Parts: sequence; C-alpha cells; structure tokens
Amino acid sequence: MTTDDDPGRLRSIALGETGFERAAVWCAVGFAVSYVAFDAVALAGGLAGVTPAAPGVAAVLAALSAGGVTAFAVFAGGGVLPAMLLAFGPFIAILLRTVGPQPYTVPLADPLPFLRALVGPFGLAVAAALAVGAVGYAVGRGIARVDADEPGDAERDSAASDERADASG
Repeated sequence: MTTDDDPGRLRSIALGETGFERAAVWCAVGFAVSYVAFDAVALAGGLAGVTPAAPGVAAVLAALSAGGVTAFAVFAGGGVLPAMLLAFGPFIAILLRTVGPQPYTVPLADPLPFLRALVGPFGLAVAAALAVGAVGYAVGRGIARVDADEPGDAERDSAASDERADASG
C-alpha cells in the first residue's frame, strides 16, 4: 500500500484536523454577516449620499469568503468538506440577497412561490461552495506546505550561529 492509498490520508484530506465544528460555526456567522452586510452598506451609502451597487457588495463578500476558506485550510488545518461547508454560508447569503426572493418577507398565505424562489439560489450556493471550498482548500494546503518547508527564524538563527562558530574555530 502506498501513502496515496492510505485511508487515513484520505480522511485527513476530507475532514482535516479540525473537523466540521469550526466550519459549521463560521458557516452560520458568515451567513449572518453577509446577509446583513447588504443592509449595512446601503445604510452607510445612504448616509454618505452614495448608492452602493449590490453586485459590488457581493463581489467583496465573495472575495472575503474565498480568503476565509483559504485561511481556514492554512491555519486551522480544515479539510476539503469543512472548507466547502464554511463557504456555503456566505454564498447562500450573497445569492439570496442578489437573486433570491425579496428579503425579510415570507408570504404565509401562499409560501410555495417563495420556496420555489429559494431553490435557484440554494443550488447556485452549493455549486459555488463546492468550487470555492475545493480551490480554497488546495491553495491553503499548498501555502501551508510551502510555509512549513521554509526555514523559520529559529532555524536561521541557529544556522547563522553555527556558521560563526565554524568561521572562528
């Protein structure tokens, strides 16, 4: 059996070192912050006399989400599945606010059209989370691997003191 066939390695890639708990919390936080960010930017823009464009807000939030997924893979050791879960929260909020039904309204008399309007954004959010989660995981693990290969400050200081000892001795 090679190291590529090791089931523990596949589990580590899929789940990572931290599992789903941290990703689930950040998924929920990302959803809430991203959903409300549209209102906050509109309020701030209204106070400043500027009308912010929803696509611009969505692009900034998507970039922040991608960066967060990458950082999750680098610093928390998250796996590819938790990275996808983490990306889902912000992306569903972005899509609900840009292409979904009117926010903060649920017609209780006839909820079927409202539920149908949710299907599209949910499907797009799943696709975006799969793509951004997988790419963010791959980039994050690559950064972590490169960072682990570079000598740290302690190793450089140790090597420099060894060189000075060799030169004087």
